[in-house]
Amino acid sequence: MKFFPYLLADYPDRLRFAEILDLTVQYADTIEIGIPFTDPVADGPVIATASSKVLATGFSLDSLFQLLHDEKSSVPLALMSYANPILAYGRADFLQACTDCGAKYLIVPDVPFEESEEWRGVTKEHGLAWISFVSLLTGEERLRRITQTAEGFLYLLSLKGITGASIHSPEQVRDKALKIRKQTNVPVALGFGIKNVKDIDPYREAIDAVIVGSKIIELIDSNDVEELRQFYESFRSA
Repeated sequence: MKFFPYLLADYPDRLRFAEILDLTVQYADTIEIGIPFTDPVADGPVIATASSKVLATGFSLDSLFQLLHDEKSSVPLALMSYANPILAYGRADFLQACTDCGAKYLIVPDVPFEESEEWRGVTKEHGLAWISFVSLLTGEERLRRITQTAEGFLYLLSLKGITGASIHSPEQVRDKALKIRKQTNVPVALGFGIKNVKDIDPYREAIDAVIVGSKIIELIDSNDVEELRQFYESFRSA
């Protein structure tokens, strides 16, 4: 089972983010890095509150790109942002900056699949894989079209809400993952609602990777690095 931990850029501050990134590299197969945004519609209260704190300190995309460029992570990076910050920065410049800092994947949750063709094209031109979402509500025809164009990995949403909530229908999640696997060889990464390694038990045979976000932010808030390390180790050995 591959492990995709989520970190919020510059959280809790720039120095500690760099330290946590170094720690995370030791345990991750891919690291998702969220870019703080004022209207993070896909994020629950834990990540949304953390985003607000980072933005209040004067977050700079240029500063983040420079840090990631200097760090040169040995594991793939998946940058997650919303459409407005990317367009405000300049989409081509943003994508080039992602490439320059070693990112491999781009996640933009507020661009629906039906409006993603142009985004997927320019993302691919910069050597990045556009990550598509599948939810429990994704119908048969839409799923077929998504899997036909999928690249990198498919982000399977385990619930119908926002990050940090609990999974209420594990059978539905497992069935959806198995259905995806019948249609594509692109790896399936399960996200939203995973708070400990036991949460992935119902899906072990159906998914390829697990994404954990809100719980990691909570552990960072506790300021207990050893607890965070143990959390990482539990997923690394899952």
